Amino acid sequence: MKDDRVRLSLPTVTGLAVSLVVPLFYNLVVGPRFLQPRVDGATYALIGFGVLWLTTLGLVLLVRVGEGRPLSSIGLQRLSWRWVLVAIGLGIVLSLAVPLLTIMIGQVMPASESGTIDSMTAQYPAWLILVGVITAGVTEEILFRAYPLERLIALTRTPWLSAIISLVLFVLAHLQSWNLAHIVGVVLPLGAALTALYLWRRNLLFVILVHTLIDLPLVFLKLMNRTQG
Repeated sequence: MKDDRVRLSLPTVTGLAVSLVVPLFYNLVVGPRFLQPRVDGATYALIGFGVLWLTTLGLVLLVRVGEGRPLSSIGLQRLSWRWVLVAIGLGIVLSLAVPLLTIMIGQVMPASESGTIDSMTAQYPAWLILVGVITAGVTEEILFRAYPLERLIALTRTPWLSAIISLVLFVLAHLQSWNLAHIVGVVLPLGAALTALYLWRRNLLFVILVHTLIDLPLVFLKLMNRTQG
């Protein structure tokens, strides 16, 4: 029987390293050890956003030039208005699930005061939170979902294994930003949901829209807190 699996190539190995290892290494090692002690919180956040955007740009260039493949190979396809509305609906539903998940995990795993939604919205201005929401929605879906899922599935023909690998590294990349309760109760289940949605539609714009809408209430929470203050 002919083996038609995609073979490993240097550009693809490099792409997987760029998408999964580079942001993880920055978030867990480079950022907290070398930058965070030396700059203020807003500057540190902006540098982190810049790293994500530059890594994403490098990956996109690698797909087009190194692999010689179209961006449709990482799920960049047209999204009809029908599926835009579906994505908006799912994003709203999942965003409403965040406080419920937070309450549920709080019953079994008390959260520390740092690394929570409240501490994050209190620490940063609304414009910076908005930049973070857009950055996460676009770059994380390319780096942790679209590229690794498409390439790992092509290499292994095992969607569930590919999903587990990308999900685990997605969760690990958030360890420095959020406390353990938020990681277990919110990041993990919502990351799993976004992974499932990508596997369902194989459309990058679809999951970017859902992800952005999940995080967007953070901006509104900040604006509400500022108004009340």
